[in-house]
Amino acid sequence: MSETVTCPGCGTANPAGAEQCRHCNFPLGDTSRPAAAPQAAPQAAPEARTATAPADVPAAGDTPDASVLLQRPQRPRRARPDAMQPVQMQIWLFVGIAVVLGFVYFAAQGFWNTHVIPVEGASSAEQQRADLARSALEKDSTNVAARIELANVLYDTGNWSEAIVHYRSAERLDPQRSTTVVDMGVCYYNLSAFAAAESLFTRALAIDPKQIFALFNLGIVAESRGDWNAAIDYFHRVMELNPPEGMRPIVEQHLQAAMEKTGRKAPPLGGASPPHEPH
Repeated sequence: MSETVTCPGCGTANPAGAEQCRHCNFPLGDTSRPAAAPQAAPQAAPEARTATAPADVPAAGDTPDASVLLQRPQRPRRARPDAMQPVQMQIWLFVGIAVVLGFVYFAAQGFWNTHVIPVEGASSAEQQRADLARSALEKDSTNVAARIELANVLYDTGNWSEAIVHYRSAERLDPQRSTTVVDMGVCYYNLSAFAAAESLFTRALAIDPKQIFALFNLGIVAESRGDWNAAIDYFHRVMELNPPEGMRPIVEQHLQAAMEKTGRKAPPLGGASPPHEPH
């Protein structure tokens, strides 16, 4: 008699007389006796078979397949991501920084565009002047210098109606600035509001009787309505105040034209007659 019994299921050598394989629990029986004729095994419910049979042993009545018993199924390993390489990390870092900077740039652009009011017809330098003036007014709406600066930019670019708004605000804050009143009058004149323009030039002259530009512009208004005698008197008073060199030829030209219209000569400088009051 052999001292060991080989398990027909897994091939493990077991001691003689072992009733089941010590490795796979396969029933061995008494190998010294001839095997009894197989009997029909009772049919158990699947639940009962599952509950009583070991996990690695086939249920009674099943015919085990040696290849299946020898190759126990294993759970597949979960794929693990490889560690990110330093170069990849740098690329993603740069991409993230670029996205953030782009967001900040467009946000700043949006903010700036909502706070910049374009001046029609303005050059880049004039627009910059207007932006600085508006910025100063946002901080202090009573800043007369900033108000006049903004009005001057609008004046220089021919935005007469908008310029009047800011000249008017500056005049309320400082009513003694004759130049502000004169410039506002020019805006009205260019809008063909001649009566309003004449009223403002007269007011500027009341503030400063030697306001050359108020006198000259009163002469222009008199000229526009055909009052040549009044025009002569206003232009003559300008010449008496010794206007700047760039202004003198213009005044002389208008004075000469008015004298030709009336046949009247202007009095000698220093002895001018009082000007006609505007009608």
